[in-house]
Amino acid sequence: MSHAFSAALRKFRTALVLFAVVLGVASALILNPSSALANADDDERAERAERLANDMPVPMDDPAAVESGKGRFGERCGYCHGGGGRGAKGPCLVCGHFKRGGKSSAIYTNIAVGVMGTQMGAFGTSLSSEEILNIVGYLRSETRRRDASGENAPH
Repeated sequence: MSHAFSAALRKFRTALVLFAVVLGVASALILNPSSALANADDDERAERAERLANDMPVPMDDPAAVESGKGRFGERCGYCHGGGGRGAKGPCLVCGHFKRGGKSSAIYTNIAVGVMGTQMGAFGTSLSSEEILNIVGYLRSETRRRDASGENAPH
């Protein structure tokens, strides 16, 4: 693959990620999640919160994709974020709260382009879009499992 083509592909991936982020922010502003959750019971509130956090399609209900994401997470992310994403040098990613945005598009972007001013590097050139989506799907699936089992504190 030529250097020029690789550079163009990186720019395209970055533009695609930024588009997903803008789309997520716009939909959050339109939906006004704080008022949408104000008059709901706990189960309904949790279900709506999950839908709002999952602002882009991720394969969290596809066992093969989740397993693939789990494997890639272990290979590429586990050193900093701990086994199962429960935190180590880097923060817990399956505890249901995020310092830098908990929407799926924000998690995807953080993996793809990194987080400036932190040790979180960019993986968008070494992981495919599908691999990143599978990692996000794994994190969402594991968070849901931990919430259901009571391992995560209510948020």
